[in-house]
Amino acid sequence: MSFPEVGVNSRYGLVDRESWQPFFTLLLFCGIGLLLTIPTARLICDFDRIAFLPGVPIFFHAYALFLGIFGLNIGATSAARKERGRALVVLLAGRILVTQALSLPYFVFAWALYPGEEAAFAAIILYMSVVSLLCATTARLIEQPDRRNAPRGFLLKYGLFAIYYALPLLGVPAVSPITAVAQILAGQSLGSLIVAFAVPAALLAGCWLLLQRRLGDERGV
Repeated sequence: MSFPEVGVNSRYGLVDRESWQPFFTLLLFCGIGLLLTIPTARLICDFDRIAFLPGVPIFFHAYALFLGIFGLNIGATSAARKERGRALVVLLAGRILVTQALSLPYFVFAWALYPGEEAAFAAIILYMSVVSLLCATTARLIEQPDRRNAPRGFLLKYGLFAIYYALPLLGVPAVSPITAVAQILAGQSLGSLIVAFAVPAALLAGCWLLLQRRLGDERGV
């Protein structure tokens, strides 16, 4: 499935030979996380923990981490291909939708470990879709097709990614996707959930406005 890229004669697909690796990486590490969630337990109620990390939802942490990295990767791909306009929106959202669909079998299995948590699963998928789109937009904003600026763009996007994911753990855990998905799964208060969703949504809106302004300036040059 492919869409015409606005302003460029090439046609790019949602998944092709150049963009398949981020999808594979996400599925690989989410699969590893899911395997680590299943210990050699004798009781069904113990299947959500492992011996050296009791009670930690490894699969959801891996899902949150690598879906964010996936967003950075597809954003960099979008920048390299100079995607813009309608094609930019369709391709970024479409790639995230595809990877969410590919992740569904993992959630079906996790459903057996967390029965009755269908609403939490849906909220986590929605939340991480926003986070992944935020990461993709940020990477598209930072990355430059010029190879001379590639190392700087790489370091900047992953530096911001680390700050967003790690530093909030020191003060406001709900701001970090790593802990936000665990809090959603644990059924935290409505206020915590509002904060968890509001932060990436607000950041996404700001980054998108900056990106559109930059693309508009480039078009006018």
